[in-house]
Formats: sequence, C-alpha cells, structure tokens
Amino acid sequence: MKRISFNRSLFILWILLLEVHAVQAQVIDNKGNRNQTYPLVTETNPAVVEMINQVDTMNLYNTIAWMQQYIRDASSPEALLTQNYLLDRFDELGLETYVHDFPMTIGGMDTLDAGNIIAIQQGTEFPEKYVIVSAHYDHHLGPGADDNASGTSGVLECARILSQYSFKRTILYIVFNGEEYGRLGSYPFAQKCAREEMEITGVFNMDMIGFWPGNEYGDITMYSGYSYISQQLFDFYQQVANLYIPEIPTHRFTHGDSSGGDHNSFNIREYPALYIGDIEYLRYHPYYHTPTDSIGAGVNCFALAEGFVKAVIAATAELANGWMAPQDFSAIVKDGNVFLSWDDAPETESYKVFKDGGLLVETTENTFVDLDFVGGEWHKYYVKGINSDGLESPASNPDSVFFLEPLQIPVFYDFEDGTAEGLILNNDNWSFANWQSHNGLKSTTNTMDNILQIAEFQWFSIPESVEDISLGLKIARLISNGWLPYSPNVYVEVTTDRKTWHKLATVLPAQQGQWGTYTISLNDFIGQEYVQPRIRFEGNGRSGQYRIDNVVHIDDLYISFSSTETAEHLAQESFKLLVTPNPSNGVVTITTGLEHTYCLTVFNLTGIKLFSKESFSDGTLDLSSFPQGTYFIAVDNGTDRITKRVVLK
Repeated sequence: MKRISFNRSLFILWILLLEVHAVQAQVIDNKGNRNQTYPLVTETNPAVVEMINQVDTMNLYNTIAWMQQYIRDASSPEALLTQNYLLDRFDELGLETYVHDFPMTIGGMDTLDAGNIIAIQQGTEFPEKYVIVSAHYDHHLGPGADDNASGTSGVLECARILSQYSFKRTILYIVFNGEEYGRLGSYPFAQKCAREEMEITGVFNMDMIGFWPGNEYGDITMYSGYSYISQQLFDFYQQVANLYIPEIPTHRFTHGDSSGGDHNSFNIREYPALYIGDIEYLRYHPYYHTPTDSIGAGVNCFALAEGFVKAVIAATAELANGWMAPQDFSAIVKDGNVFLSWDDAPETESYKVFKDGGLLVETTENTFVDLDFVGGEWHKYYVKGINSDGLESPASNPDSVFFLEPLQIPVFYDFEDGTAEGLILNNDNWSFANWQSHNGLKSTTNTMDNILQIAEFQWFSIPESVEDISLGLKIARLISNGWLPYSPNVYVEVTTDRKTWHKLATVLPAQQGQWGTYTISLNDFIGQEYVQPRIRFEGNGRSGQYRIDNVVHIDDLYISFSSTETAEHLAQESFKLLVTPNPSNGVVTITTGLEHTYCLTVFNLTGIKLFSKESFSDGTLDLSSFPQGTYFIAVDNGTDRITKRVVLK
C-alpha cells in the first residue's frame, strides 16, 4: 500500500456550489470474493490420477464431429437442437439438469430460444459451495469446431469422468449460449448467481482447446488468462496442472488476459474465473471464425485438447475436495483496537493468527481482538487453520491496518499541493498531475495487462443524527472502450466490515477527455460505526499485441453532508423450479418458492409454445391432455427464467 499525507485542507463551503450530476446509488452486493484462497497441492492423489487417465480423445472427437454439422448461431433452430442434444448427454450421466433461459434478442429481431444448460453434481458435505466447469456451444460463422465445440466436448468429458465420483462441494457443468454476441448467456447467469449469493469458489472456462500452430513453435503447451480477481485461482490451477500433467506445461497468456470469454461475466460479479484455451496462438490460427473451423483444420491437436481436459479435471477434483484456508479474513478498528474476524473453516480444529509474519495467538474462535495495535504504522494480519492432525492450512487472505483514529468528516481533497492525507493508494501507478486546468489525482495503466487501481478512504463513523451524507468527485477518462462493460470501469464502493464491498455506482464520463461531476449518496450507511469508501479502477487485460494507455483523472473529491439524494435498493429474489413427479402421468406439481404469481409456459421439443398462463402460483398443473413425450416447462418471475424438462408417459 502507498500512503500519501499532508496537512489536511479545511473543508470549504463552495462544495455546495459545484454543478453536479447526482448518481442514484444502487447497492450491488457481489457475492464473489476477490480474496478467495485455495488448497495447497504438493503431491498427486492416486484417485485424481485415476480420473485423468480416463480421458478419451475419441469422446472429444465424436462430440465435436456431431456439433460441427451445424452452424450454431445463438438464435437459430440449430442452437435449440444443440441445446437438446447436450441436455441428453448430461442426462445420460445421471446429472440433474435445467435450462437457464435469458430473454434476449439479436439485432432487435431474432429471439434466443436456446438457453444455458446447467448440469448439477451435488456435493456431499458442502452442497452450497460450487465449482464450475464451463464452455459455450454457439457459433455463428461456420462449424465452430475449435470455437467452441472443442470446449463443449471438454465439459462433457469432465462431467462423464467426475460424475463417477463423490466430492464435498457441488460441481456445476455449464454450457452457455450467446457468447459470440457479447456473452449474452453467461452475463445474466452470473448476475443471477450474485443475486442468489451463491458461493462459487472458482470457474474453469474452456474456450477453444484444440488448435496448435505447428512444430516450429516447440513442444505443445497450455495457457490460461485471468484478471486480478482470479490471480490466486490461476496460481492454484497452474500448480495442479503442472503437477499432474508435467509433459504439457501450463503458463499464463504472455499478452495478458482475454476479455472475450464467458469467464469475464463471472469476473465482473467478483467471482474468480479463468479463461482456459489455445488463444495464446490466436494470431497464427487461420481457421478462427471462418467456415473452415473443422476437425483437421481448426481442431488439429487432440493431444492439446486432452491435456486441457486433464488439467481441468485435476483442478476441479482438488478444489471440490480440498481443505480450504479460512476465508473472508478482515481487520477493522473498533473502540481503539483492531478486531480480526474470519469465516469458520470446515474440518478445522483451531486457528493460528499472525501479525507481521509472527504468531500472535492460537484460538478455537473465529475472532480475535489485538489490544496492542499502535496507529501510524502498517501491520499485516492473516490466519491459518489447524486440523485434527495438527497440520496447517494455507494462509487466509491478508489484511492490513494503518489508521487507528477515524477520518474527520466532512473532508475535501483538491490535490492542489499534490498531497491527500487519509487516502490510501494501492500502488505507484497513482500520481498527481494537471489535466485541462485541473490539478488532480491520476491513474495510468495499459491494456497489455490487468488493471487494478484503488484509492481508499480512511475509515469513519456516520452518526444516527446525520440526515444526508454523500461522496462526490470530478472525473475524466482517456481509456480503451474495447470490452465495455467488461473492461475497464471506475466504481465507487463502500464496506462496513472489509469483507463485502457494496458497489454503489459506476462513474465514468461518456465522453473521452471531458470532466464529469458526480455525487453518490451514502445514506444507506447512516448509523454504521465503521464505514470505508473506495474508488476502484479495474479491467481485464486485452489479448492484443499493442499497448494502449488508460488514464483516469480525479479531482475535487469529498465526503459531505450536503446531498439530498437517497439510495434505492433493487428488489431482487431467488427461486428454483421443481417439477414432480417426473416422469409423470399428466398431473405435476410446480414448486418455486415464489410468494407471488409468475408466468408459466409449456413448450414442445421444437420450441413451440403449447400453453401459457401469466399469473400462475405454486401448485398442480394438468398436462394430461398432451400426448406422451418430452416437454419443457418455463417459469419467468420478471427477472429470470428457468426451464425444466418433463416427460409424460
């Protein structure tokens, strides 16, 4: 961390005279955790070796061969045909399946009838914790053998092998539709996961796994891309892959992360997710997005595809069964002391708490108060779990504390003298500079690598007596627009426990090189003893060869009691769809858990709507007038749509 200090400027009244654009705060709590830590794997497990030895390239070949018969445009009948084919394949493995539909159109015309296919392998001990293996099945420019029948075949092969075993955590096998049109399927699904507060420990997304440019590039190697959110997941994946498949080394993309994959939809919701595939050599791939992407051309190296599948199987198995370090560790100031807390870690008997690298205490509780903290110096804390055999887990995420006393608000930073006491800057890419007659804070980075710049306020309290409180700033940008909204963006966030950061607003002026002035309400946090806002500038690196500088300028940053804006919570809800009995003689019971009516629709196998009711409630549905066969029942609550297949006998 980098701390910049000076004698604090007095708060000046002309803040009230600034021309501002009020940003209506929308508290978006991303369940994903950028501080997720992972098991330490130092030796091979015979059971995992047995799993990866079952990978059969003929299975990969047969799946790709079937899929490359069709141009699987996301809105085409062929996409629906592929959806049902893949559903059958997962069903044959005995997995619970459903279709997550997303009401989207392409070009304002074509409706997507095919959805995301989710197959569920329930965990035996921690079923509410998830590991995801994913790919996308659509392609609109040809047979799409490498992009991405190859990745889809990999997911099916992972499911075929892993479904024979039991794991502590739940594994979701997902194949998305609509990736080629800007992640149309994975984006709403990841959004749904965040709303339902799903605990996703990692996503392994396979996107193009079968092309190698030739012997002139040496022995085949495997690559992965990741954002800052996924750094620790990549370290775990690379360690496991190189341990189990040393003959095909795993590396990070040499030119940064790829922004063009379904993993980004999870990253944007703070879930760790990796792009796993052959696009390290995309510039040498003459069949990419062409009518010639077929077996023998686009997919020319089944040894590489086999290696990727083995690596994902090994990483998934180790993660789904691994002993995890304590999660969500945080250090905050309360009553002049440092209060440490972390989530209870299953399979853990006690915890060792460390301060500045030395053991502070061993405890059976998941909290500890450090009474010996002195402000004005950085102190770093973390915790390790101890199991019944006395073994130590890997370290939790660390957290550091500097300020003992709270920030005195109101506060205003004009940066005129190049200093700002009470702001913590996370690295040296922050500086002070003049831009269009404004002396302000400047962040510079480039898209050849990942972007993460944080300017964090010192903590403070907001008394109950406060009626209105807001954060304001001026901001200008000179950044790449290549993958918006995936990369890059500037966010205003607030925490009350240093575990969950509430995303209040995205603040990024629409016009390049122009200043915008914004105010964001903090009224939702009135009465909180510990409040800490931050400004986060983040984005994924681009898979390109050219450096593109990204610059953000910030000026006139303040927290004051002047705003009259109020925050609005988005009312979101989660639901599941259960259809029983299935197969059925005609009368089924629909259970969602929704407390209000919803739209229910019945389709046949070709996607033709047979029945629809706008205001259906949980209860019985009589389908006895329909002929024997397979049908789809869809429930739409106005935000999400879930489809289940039902068989009438």
